[in-house]
Amino acid sequence: MFVDIHHHLIYGVDDGAETFEGTQKMIRQAVENRVHAIITTPHITPGQVPFDFERYKAHLEETRAYLRAENIDLTLYTGSEVLYTPSTVYQLSEGRVPTLAGTRCLLMEFSPDEPFKDILKAGLAVAEMGYIPVYAHVERYECLKKPDQIARLRDESDGLIQVNASTLLRKHSFFRQRFIRRIFDDELVDFVATDSHDLPGRSNRMAEAFDWLSAHCGDETAHALTHGNAEKLLAQAVG
Repeated sequence: MFVDIHHHLIYGVDDGAETFEGTQKMIRQAVENRVHAIITTPHITPGQVPFDFERYKAHLEETRAYLRAENIDLTLYTGSEVLYTPSTVYQLSEGRVPTLAGTRCLLMEFSPDEPFKDILKAGLAVAEMGYIPVYAHVERYECLKKPDQIARLRDESDGLIQVNASTLLRKHSFFRQRFIRRIFDDELVDFVATDSHDLPGRSNRMAEAFDWLSAHCGDETAHALTHGNAEKLLAQAVG
């Protein structure tokens, strides 16, 4: 059974399914992939794009009610994927940015061409407030093409690293594939999650990703990256 810490599930809320029927289909696919817990992570851009938190909460509760009514063994948690802006730290201090399951972990993303120094600066700012930066899909950033850059980001800000499940399953160039293998060999990744947005374009492929990890890294690492580490996070969940 897997835990997906990065999933855009809730319908009609930034880049989740467009309809409740779409959310139901995504739930069925998650269950088929042996996922038993999801942190819902709609996109939030603090200070730039208003986010309808009340709508998000209402749709989340409607989805939880559906799971109960259908007796589906899947637990949903609150969260967000924050596109880091200068307003992020202030809004975080005001309690206006949902963290992962109400913990001290904040899932953050950046523009693909964001300079390394700015990503690190953002992580340090979040860490100085007592939060743990979780860097979403690090494989996307132009400035993080070498494993030692990811290691530095992780070490200097006491951050956590997430990689998308689909990245493991996609065909890459020789050098790109070597980079992906290296960051796992060097134990630089903390979570593998789906970043699933909709069907069929951004599907849930967690079961396939587990098989890849098991084949390349061993069962123990595969379990940690798709379940164990996330369960440790959820042990502190409050929402």
